[in-house]
Amino acid sequence: MIRISFEITDESFEEIKELVADFEKDGFTEEDAYRAIFEMGIKAYQIERDNPNEDDLRRQLISMASKYSAMKFKNFQLMRDNQTLEIRLKGYESENRYLKKTLGIRVDE
Repeated sequence: MIRISFEITDESFEEIKELVADFEKDGFTEEDAYRAIFEMGIKAYQIERDNPNEDDLRRQLISMASKYSAMKFKNFQLMRDNQTLEIRLKGYESENRYLKKTLGIRVDE
């Protein structure tokens, strides 16, 4: 592994600290967060370098945005299905308790 050090502006450092805080919320260590931010910057530069045509970047952005919208909608559907299943489960649990009580089966809760 190689250690790199360089100077950046205070403004850039504040932006990086905000990103690091977001990464830490996702379970990254501070060191891993800095490493991820640096590596993402490299990847972003490579993508820009390899796709100098703005139209290509716009098409990629539109494509990614449409995929994101589809994923958001699928997430919404799954969350709704999950809520429905939770409601059904509560109903079945309640019915189960009622039937056990009716049959005289002891229920420890």
